[in-house]
Amino acid sequence: MPRRYGTGMTGTPMAGPAAPPTISGHSTLAPSVPRPARAAAPFLIALGLGVAAQVLTGAQGGGFGVNVPIWVALFVAACLWALRRRGERPTATGLTLLGTAFLLAVTTCAVWDVPGDLGALNAFALLLSLLLGAAFLRFPGLGGWSLWATVGAGVTGGLRFIYGPLVLLERLPWARLRPAQGSGLGRWGVGLLLTVPVLVVFGGLLAGADAGFAGLLGGVLDWRLERLWSDGVQLALWCAFAGGLVYPAVMALRPSLFPRTGPDVARLGLIEIGLPLASLAALFVVFLLAQLPYYLSGTGLPDGVTFAGYIREGFGQLMAVAFLSLTLLLGAHALTRQEVRTRLSYRLLNLAVLAPLALVLLSAANRWRLYGLAYGLSETRLMGAAFLVWMVLCLGLLASLLWQSRPQRFAYPALLMGFAVLLTTTALNPGALIARVNVERAVSGVTNELRSTPQDVGVLTLLELGAGAVPTIVTHLDTLTRDCPQGKDCQNSRQDVINRLHDQYDAPRDWRSWNAGYARAHQLVLKLPPPTPETGR
Repeated sequence: MPRRYGTGMTGTPMAGPAAPPTISGHSTLAPSVPRPARAAAPFLIALGLGVAAQVLTGAQGGGFGVNVPIWVALFVAACLWALRRRGERPTATGLTLLGTAFLLAVTTCAVWDVPGDLGALNAFALLLSLLLGAAFLRFPGLGGWSLWATVGAGVTGGLRFIYGPLVLLERLPWARLRPAQGSGLGRWGVGLLLTVPVLVVFGGLLAGADAGFAGLLGGVLDWRLERLWSDGVQLALWCAFAGGLVYPAVMALRPSLFPRTGPDVARLGLIEIGLPLASLAALFVVFLLAQLPYYLSGTGLPDGVTFAGYIREGFGQLMAVAFLSLTLLLGAHALTRQEVRTRLSYRLLNLAVLAPLALVLLSAANRWRLYGLAYGLSETRLMGAAFLVWMVLCLGLLASLLWQSRPQRFAYPALLMGFAVLLTTTALNPGALIARVNVERAVSGVTNELRSTPQDVGVLTLLELGAGAVPTIVTHLDTLTRDCPQGKDCQNSRQDVINRLHDQYDAPRDWRSWNAGYARAHQLVLKLPPPTPETGR
């Protein structure tokens, strides 16, 4: 017989949901909404994970590094233990998403120092994979959920991340925490529990009022009220963070607050849906014919058009076209009647849109190539390339599913492909890749039809790429910088760059925030000449 939460404190069976309210014993006013049974284990798991996060980040809130994948592993292990304790089995979908979260934590925090916007995107993907993995750890079937239902599950995860800790607190079996009558040990325990906050608060205030009193107590406890307050708030925030993930993983009664299937809106026939789709396909064909001369020329641009207008802005607009086309095809399928969806004419209509759209994406890839030939690589261009690859994979998947009349299975594979593309991009060590490509172009004096002069690389821009760029900067330090007379302010001053490197990478990190990219940068910077006294060292 599997064990249920809430039985471990007294050994008594756990009560089910409370009866719906009645008036004077008469009929029920409204049907009761099912609520999770009262249980202490989920709250205790969240409390333990919050304490673990406090320890792993340091008492003063240290940086992120290997502590992030360690905490993710602890979270997954705690949830699996809770399920095993109740005799439940985790789903393959939930394990896949939580495993993805662990890989994202490793590559983003423990291996590479991911720069800027890409680091923020990795953090969002990590949180999303944790939220969805927790939501579907006990509930199978995400692979068959539609795009709209999957979005609803993501929104639910965000909402539960906010109110989940409060539910864990509210569903504690408070009545069982009351010490039994005549139990001296229990009453002493409650008294001691209430004594601690009283002594901490008033002791901190008295210690702040008199240094002698603070010195008297200093050998026993640190009575600095500010430290106690900041650590307490930080611990509470970490416990709330853990509770927002533990609640959907081990207590919630369903994976989403929104229905899996929306209202039936399939009302349109082939003519109604075919006209806009055929018009869009024709529009794509006209666009491709207009682009053909510039594409065949290799590096040519329309007269009077700058790179910023044709390549950078044009690439973003073409990516928007691809994303909106994908959304339009999914929406059109939802609006089309069931008997129309299975017709060959409807399938060919979808292919008529997707085939020229593939060539539009090829045009976008060519624009990305031209921009790279002219200006090298940047974080934005790298993210654009990753998004382009994801769009190509998603549209290929959608074409296959539309042909089989199964687009409702699109969302989950598309999500996994997005995570895979992001993991691959991060595994390339973006900071090191961007720095290496641009510095090699500058050192080699690369010129072409789009660039008549060699590329100029600013070393301060390279420093913004994070620890991954440090090996390239150190290797080409003499080329990227110049000696500047003392007292004179120069751009790319060699000593100024050395000072900046020492400021950022001189101090070794605590083991909890250890990062392979930072550790390598730290070792290289220690071999550089010492900083000038003006740095305050």
